[in-house]
Amino acid sequence: MQLLGLTITEIHKLYQSKTISVGDYIKAVYQAMQKDFASNFLVTICEEPDYSKLEQYFDKDNILSGIPYLAKDNFWTMDLRTTAGSKILSNFQPTEDSTVIKKLRDKSTVLLGKTTLDELGMGGTGLFGFNGKVANPFDTTRIAGGSSSGSAYAVAKGYVPFATGSDTGDSIRKPASFVGVVGFKPTYGSLSRYGVIPYAPSLDHLGYFTRNVEDMALVCDATYGFDKKDFTSIANPADFASHLNDLHKNAKFGYIKDVQKYIDGKLAKAYEKLYQKIKADGHEVIEIDFSKKLLDALPAVYMMISFSEAVSTHSNLDGINFGERVEGKDYIETIKKSRASGFGMNVKKRFVIGSYQLRKENQELLLAKSKKVRTLIIKELQKAYELVDILILPPALDIAPKISEVVGVDVEDRQDDEKVFLQDLLILANFNGMPSITIPFIKKEEMPIGINLNAKPTADLLVLQAAKYVEGLVQQGGFAND
Repeated sequence: MQLLGLTITEIHKLYQSKTISVGDYIKAVYQAMQKDFASNFLVTICEEPDYSKLEQYFDKDNILSGIPYLAKDNFWTMDLRTTAGSKILSNFQPTEDSTVIKKLRDKSTVLLGKTTLDELGMGGTGLFGFNGKVANPFDTTRIAGGSSSGSAYAVAKGYVPFATGSDTGDSIRKPASFVGVVGFKPTYGSLSRYGVIPYAPSLDHLGYFTRNVEDMALVCDATYGFDKKDFTSIANPADFASHLNDLHKNAKFGYIKDVQKYIDGKLAKAYEKLYQKIKADGHEVIEIDFSKKLLDALPAVYMMISFSEAVSTHSNLDGINFGERVEGKDYIETIKKSRASGFGMNVKKRFVIGSYQLRKENQELLLAKSKKVRTLIIKELQKAYELVDILILPPALDIAPKISEVVGVDVEDRQDDEKVFLQDLLILANFNGMPSITIPFIKKEEMPIGINLNAKPTADLLVLQAAKYVEGLVQQGGFAND
């Protein structure tokens, strides 16, 4: 029996029919992950459970009961260390679960391990985790994307039907495109961030990877909700799974003109065919004008805000309050040595840039100005949603790049040109907090490329419904595949 690559619903049906026990299924998954441990997608694998006791997890009325999953290693887990992909936190043992992990435990899910991420969430490649790089599961010469690389890898390989992720710029949604799975970032604050090690708090979102949209609805139903422990938490009602197929008639889909013109080749043909199918079903497809100057500003504004927030947020990782300590002659030397030893070069670069922006003489010139531009971008998005219900964006214009092409090239090192903003396009959803989902779209050279759908903030049900609808169109075929 093929046990890997199953969805939550498929696993639940196997349990319900007693085709396989919870213990036997978890054992098969655990052993498969053990054999692949050298790929670095896991920072920590849980201690092997007593499989004979796992049957008590199953409840026929609870679809998540007995379902295995993995957590990105910036989510606090009381019984497992939480490193955030950084050497300086390699000894950190949380005293409680994050809110999301607690909610999943309450649903009798089975956590099997913690997944690799770019250090402190800073990176889009999967090459900056302290325990080693994570390559694409379908071509090890290519990246899996980041920072949620290990979670994306695990779901793409079929080890687990879902895994947690976090997304500050595109850290769930771009890896989902590169490995051919579903990646969803809900509206800002819909999932409590309590107990999740941050990167940049005004941009950080939590979310999931799954194998289809239905599974995404199920895990969101289980974990949405207001949390008084998180000052950014909102009460965004969740009743998604039972309404997924209820996308209203004459929905208005839209795309940005100055984005679409850069899509070419088979991908451009696939988008055009998709628009034709959407129209044929009675929906609208609308071309949107969006300020090119604001699009061009995306990478710089992201760096200004995220790097400055990051250096402030992580000032407590000093070897004294938190983190592995390297002793010095006094506390100042101890902090310097601990941070120099504990952080990787990519994080150090971002901290230096962030610190420069936080200098008193630079705050108005750089940081305050970038926040004003962010406000202009948010207003431009508000204008777009006066015209459309769903905004379609390309999470990537091609398959995952080769590792050799991106080594040593981080966001601040890229060459600037008229279309460089496309690499950071998904940051739009982090700036205004809107729900954003990437689903599999086409294949090129047998490698996946996804498509991304967005809706205005708190319209999470709508974007999931649209994703379910487009997922169905993609499954019908007829797009540009090799």
